[in-house]
Amino acid sequence: MAIKINFDNSFSNLPNKFYSKIVPEKTKKPNLVMLNKNLCDELNLDYKNLASPEGVNFLSGNLVLKNSDPLAMVYAGHQFGNWVPQLGDGRALLLGEVLAKNNLRYDIQLKGSGRTPYSRGGDGKAWLGPVIREYLVSEYMNNINIPTTRSLSAILTGDNVYREETYPGAVLCRVARSHIRVGTFQYFYSREDTKSLKILADYFIKNHFPNLEKKENKYFELFKKVVDGQINLVANWMKVGFIHGVMNTDNTSISCETIDYGPCAFIDNYKSDKVFSSIDSMGRYSYKNQPNILMWNMACFASTLVPLLEGKEEKNIDILQKEISSIPEKYKSKWLIEFSKKIGLKNVYPENEILINRFLEILESENLDFTNSFRGLMKEVENSNELVSKTDTFKSWKNDWKKLFKNKSSKEEVCKTISSNNPAFIMRNHLVEKIIQELLTDKKDTLNKALVCIEKPFEKIKHYENMYIGPTKEQEVLKTFCGT
Repeated sequence: MAIKINFDNSFSNLPNKFYSKIVPEKTKKPNLVMLNKNLCDELNLDYKNLASPEGVNFLSGNLVLKNSDPLAMVYAGHQFGNWVPQLGDGRALLLGEVLAKNNLRYDIQLKGSGRTPYSRGGDGKAWLGPVIREYLVSEYMNNINIPTTRSLSAILTGDNVYREETYPGAVLCRVARSHIRVGTFQYFYSREDTKSLKILADYFIKNHFPNLEKKENKYFELFKKVVDGQINLVANWMKVGFIHGVMNTDNTSISCETIDYGPCAFIDNYKSDKVFSSIDSMGRYSYKNQPNILMWNMACFASTLVPLLEGKEEKNIDILQKEISSIPEKYKSKWLIEFSKKIGLKNVYPENEILINRFLEILESENLDFTNSFRGLMKEVENSNELVSKTDTFKSWKNDWKKLFKNKSSKEEVCKTISSNNPAFIMRNHLVEKIIQELLTDKKDTLNKALVCIEKPFEKIKHYENMYIGPTKEQEVLKTFCGT
């Protein structure tokens, strides 16, 4: 069965200093683990075609289509605050771009497809664990309406990958509006290559914000768009207790999608300074610090745009600095809107912020589950016996909370707002680990349940009760790893 994909490549038409063209490494015996039918439909791709043996060869990297133009993108970045002048796709290849049903352009990329000029001594491969994690978490994020890269497929390669021990190799097919990062801009800025910097900015504007092309100050307007997008993204991460784990500038997407699901995790019992990543020893990317890093990353992005702005440099820096300085207030406003909805309030009232912070303090001091406690407020509206907490502190909070919404919303409206803003299902880390361990023994029981729950994350599905509870002490995952 011939594989047909209407690639419409644009990034590969940029000068060759933006990438290195390279073909994926062959895999021994590719075997399909998951193929995303919904995403196939959205991208105008033939599901049955891709599920065929030839399709699996394509998704594993064994087959390169004639109209594909595989390349590894170059970029730089700050990793844990340390400047690295050259990074790039060390285990990923952009196969090409497709136009989806919504008329938007999407990158099709293989992740784990072998060495590139940017591998920095690595093998360029991926093992099954990180591939499964990214597939499940990214699709979950999409279904709870958080901007994200998507996962088209997960393939076992039939090859072994060596980390601390031997694991089965795998390849992820990742889909994104763009793989251009803050680090891509930093790469050319650090080399004082203003010509390439302008090409990059103009390319991104043309493909993502075409309404800015004729604006007099289009690069400053681009900056504002990215800032607003990142504020929205991080506020929504915080809303569901998501910790990215590696918010480096090379993992900060200009298209404002969640990208690179390495050591990511969702909070179980609430702890504001929670860290999962094994390499984040100082807590730089802890849950509570993510808004600060957002601002830091945007300041890095702003620096790269200075050479592109017309007029006096000093004045341009001042304008950008004012925009950066406005980020905390803008973020707080967005955070307040989203967390107000979590406690059932559609509108922001003067009392909301104190009420939300008091509730978070209760969760932390009593070691309560973040997701289930917010969701549990629906039962508290009806004075159910299923209490979030039995402490006097919580009872006092509940009285104040009920006084606030009593004259502003009906009980039905409050419950509806809570249920639509607090997912019942979270792609918890212990579930991810269980799925991976089962797959290593060719079992798919928990995986199949997770895929059903991912489709309807705001509902509790009958007979799936174990999918909605936090981990036991024995199941708790304390550390997560990048998998490189």
